[in-house]
Amino acid sequence: MTGAAAAAAPGTTAETAVPGHTTSATAASAASAASASPELSDGAEETEEMRRNLTKHISTWNGAITDKYYWSQSLQEVTMEVEVGDCKASQVKVEITATRLTVKRGEETQLMGKLHEKVLPEESIWHLEDGHQVIISLQKSRENWWKCVLEGDPEIDTTKVESTRKMEEYDGETQGAIRKIMFDQNQKLQGKPSSDQIRTAEMMKDAWNAPGSPFAGTEFDPTLLNLSGPVGEDFFKAMEDKRIEGARQRLQPASSSAQQ
Repeated sequence: MTGAAAAAAPGTTAETAVPGHTTSATAASAASAASASPELSDGAEETEEMRRNLTKHISTWNGAITDKYYWSQSLQEVTMEVEVGDCKASQVKVEITATRLTVKRGEETQLMGKLHEKVLPEESIWHLEDGHQVIISLQKSRENWWKCVLEGDPEIDTTKVESTRKMEEYDGETQGAIRKIMFDQNQKLQGKPSSDQIRTAEMMKDAWNAPGSPFAGTEFDPTLLNLSGPVGEDFFKAMEDKRIEGARQRLQPASSSAQQ
């Protein structure tokens, strides 16, 4: 694509821009120019090779490199990089349906095929990067791992993908559970109490001087409590019920006095 554009220098005929389709006159001119200055052709090839080597590409995490594009994926989306040659965004047309993908530069089709699985076209986007790379983000219709992007293209072994997920990809409840596990593991490594043990100590501190407590009137000392074992939710519920009941009993005398 880039090489063809370089061959079509100003002043050349349309035929010279299409390899193998020159007239006898233009072919003779081309042969003469090539024999007169072969170093220009070599220099153009070296320049193109250098550009390819310096081009930055997207990550191929959980994806691959094919002869037509680079691609990567998460459980929710597929990201593609398609080389289209030097052009403007207005010259590029990307058609995304639920089952098919087409990439064109002008009237020339760069990529076309049936998607491995369905996508959500309204949530899929693309943009032109560095004037020659089309970056496409395809939103999957369901969370899973694709073995290829287009049917018929080289496939990857999906049993070897790195199936980790970013924290923000989980719902709020799951994120909270993960953070709790990570906190408890860190506390354990430092020989400190877990989140449940800290929560238990805070609850016991509130009940330390409650009516009927054997510790009433003494300074709170968590070392006197057995916080080494796991604590069930029933314990926290019972403590909360006692706290509410104690508050209700304290309010009753005040309410009776106000009525008198």
